[in-house]
Amino acid sequence: MKQAISFSDEKTHVLRIVSSWPQTVGEAVDRTLALLSPKDRDTIKRSTESNLLCLHFGLGQRIRNEFGLWGGNTELLSSCGSKTMHPDHASRVILRALWEKLQKE
Repeated sequence: MKQAISFSDEKTHVLRIVSSWPQTVGEAVDRTLALLSPKDRDTIKRSTESNLLCLHFGLGQRIRNEFGLWGGNTELLSSCGSKTMHPDHASRVILRALWEKLQKE
């Protein structure tokens, strides 16, 4: 496991140390759900699967940055499909899994 350093809030620039990156899609989904407000969860749940692409530059970027997809988190990349997978594609896998989990709630 690697240690990542990230900003937890772009507005306040509070530095936060993440002790480990998620290693599986399931862990990444659970951590992402913990970040979302009830309103955001509901918005994603009511969204269509084809509209998930709209999350690429917001939530998708946060997933790529905070979960080490650009920083060598090969365990999570492998869980998404391949350790050589592009981080953009990996974040789409995670977002789709998040959407699917919300559909079951």
